[in-house]
Amino acid sequence: MAVMKRAKRPAGSLPGEDLELVENYGELVREARIKIGLTQEELASQVGEKATVIKKIEHGELRPSIELARRLEKILRIRLLMPAEEEPSSEIKKYLTKPGASGGVSLGDLLKKRQKEEL
Repeated sequence: MAVMKRAKRPAGSLPGEDLELVENYGELVREARIKIGLTQEELASQVGEKATVIKKIEHGELRPSIELARRLEKILRIRLLMPAEEEPSSEIKKYLTKPGASGGVSLGDLLKKRQKEEL
């Protein structure tokens, strides 16, 4: 499942729990809303938003906040938020695959690099 840009950790979530909104969030919201027989207006009323907000979310024109995504998840019984996958920093990426090496970087390699930079 593809994911989009990481959202900031909201109050009340666990430390270290960064969340991402799934890429096809609009489609998921629309399909789930229809499946349970709600109109955009009814869903909007249940989550405390305007119908235009739901319409824009379903069309992918508006990314819901973490709080709104959680309310939608609860009412529609779907997953819109996924744990973020951390990308290695550019400094570490340089060492993950060495030319001609079979597998990545060791801690020793990083220490040697750091020692050279300090000199």
